[in-house]
Amino acid sequence: MDSNDKLLPHCAAIVALHPDEATGVIVETAVQNKIPFVVLPCCVFSRLFPERKRRQGGSVSTYYELIDWLIGLHPAICVTTLPFEGANIAIWATFQ
Repeated sequence: MDSNDKLLPHCAAIVALHPDEATGVIVETAVQNKIPFVVLPCCVFSRLFPERKRRQGGSVSTYYELIDWLIGLHPAICVTTLPFEGANIAIWATFQ
């Protein structure tokens, strides 16, 4: 596991609420290392991440397209809608 500070190998889970630009790398890191995670994404930052592509083609530019892109990173990723208004979609996986 690639972690210069040796923190990742000891993580029981990664939790990220509104992680902005870090959303993609958090999920990708969790997937790569099979660390359980939950992320509540909010902002898309499509100009910063033009390499994010939708399964149907085209760039990820909306909240729901970001959710779909994140789900597509691994078949174990699940989605739960939380009972409050706003950015309330949780993306998560336990890898069990």
